[in-house]
Amino acid sequence: MALQEFKDIVHRCFRCGYCKFTTNYDDFNCPAYKKFRLESYSTGGKMWLVYGLMKGELDWSPHLSEIMYSCTTCANCIENCRFEKFNKIFVDVIEAARSEAFNKGLTPAKLLAFGEHARREHNPYMEGHADRLNWIAGGFQNPPDPEVAFFVGCTASYREQQLARSTADVMRKAGVKFAVYQDEWCCGSPLLRTGQRDAALEMANHNIDLFEGLGTKKVVTACAGCYRTLKMDYPKLTGKDVPFEVLHVSELVNRLIDEGRIKFGAEPPQRVKVTYHDPCHLGRHSNLYDAPREVLKKIPGIDVIEMAKNKGNASCCGAGGGVKSGNPEWAVEMAGDRVKEALETGAGTLVTTCPFCERNFRDAISKNSDDVDLLDLVELVNERMQ
Repeated sequence: MALQEFKDIVHRCFRCGYCKFTTNYDDFNCPAYKKFRLESYSTGGKMWLVYGLMKGELDWSPHLSEIMYSCTTCANCIENCRFEKFNKIFVDVIEAARSEAFNKGLTPAKLLAFGEHARREHNPYMEGHADRLNWIAGGFQNPPDPEVAFFVGCTASYREQQLARSTADVMRKAGVKFAVYQDEWCCGSPLLRTGQRDAALEMANHNIDLFEGLGTKKVVTACAGCYRTLKMDYPKLTGKDVPFEVLHVSELVNRLIDEGRIKFGAEPPQRVKVTYHDPCHLGRHSNLYDAPREVLKKIPGIDVIEMAKNKGNASCCGAGGGVKSGNPEWAVEMAGDRVKEALETGAGTLVTTCPFCERNFRDAISKNSDDVDLLDLVELVNERMQ
């Protein structure tokens, strides 16, 4: 959506400040405000900057653009705004403002670089499209009539390949007929979050056409960002319904356990304490909180200990909204803070359901030498399956 489409509502933010906090007001939970402690970096501050742009009272500048890009689009503001008719649009407004910044040549160079590469090679990691399925060991062949298409995503394809392999292993052991496709492109989330909407639309149309042409009825993704983008952004971006069901792998695994297609071994002699991190795109953006926790509770020998800030109040890992690429030091700082919250529970394992969160957590754990194991949920399931 264009920024001007919000002109009749954006002024209704009166900077009450709820967007900066958790629901019980015991901590700042807006990553940008928590870092910079300036009202202009809060969501309410950004809304008033946008209003100033719309009224012609402000002009775009490199500094104003820097403020707009200092946001992980974590949706804490959406969770905590008390004005229900207004609070669903915050992330859309910020992304629309970034699109305007992009059109004015004010997008940070690091973000432009991955956008340009994604147009050529269909991923933001500066890798070749020809290498997209290098994570597959051996000569995997798609079955003639697959139940699901596995949308692997760029992070699992190129950086967190153990997640791609674990997801494939779990489905294979559960007897799920699945397919993966070389012609899969980036879901477009990194482009959409950073204002590069035309390129994101190109990715969306390609992927929809790919699966529609194959007659795919169900698409499974192991990435929270891909899940949100395919399920929620594609209809808004393209203006048409997506002709297939989108499932996160935690939803699929939960179903397979209940159907008896996933079975676990005997309970181990020593129980393991784990804590679960809600990825923003799976939690606040998509309201998918229960399935991952239900899966954890069904694994023998697992004790789940919640972090003090969880579900809608979960701290952002720091990787989203282009921050991991545009401001990597700040991204790792945020991840380090979240790892500390995990350590405070006494759990020895931190579990998440997003490869981008996992990647950022791994960088923070390495930097800070934290004593905690890190796993994606599907990796844990794969380890414990019979």
